Amino acid sequence: MSERPSILFHFAARRDWADAQAVDEYRSPSLATEGFIHCATRTQIPGVIQRHLQGRTDLVRLTLDATRLEPWLRYEWSETSGDDYPHVHGPIPMNAVISVELFDPTEAEYGG
Repeated sequence: MSERPSILFHFAARRDWADAQAVDEYRSPSLATEGFIHCATRTQIPGVIQRHLQGRTDLVRLTLDATRLEPWLRYEWSETSGDDYPHVHGPIPMNAVISVELFDPTEAEYGG
């Protein structure tokens, strides 16, 4: 992959995001179970919606500053999708979160 994007995205359960407000960092359940937090580039969002988010109604979309995710950010190959995906191998600090928006996968308009 060529130059890495400076903006990444993560889809969080509203409850998990609310819990993060009290501790000043975000930890998705996958950090405990898989060792990292799944993220996506803008062009990867349509595939993520199709494969993982259908039917979800409890989500927020976090827009992240990738430069503030170092040294925990790594791009790792996914056999399922055939692409390198950004994974954060630690909690996401609040200063990396640029914006938070309610997210409904059925209304998403991402062409990549």
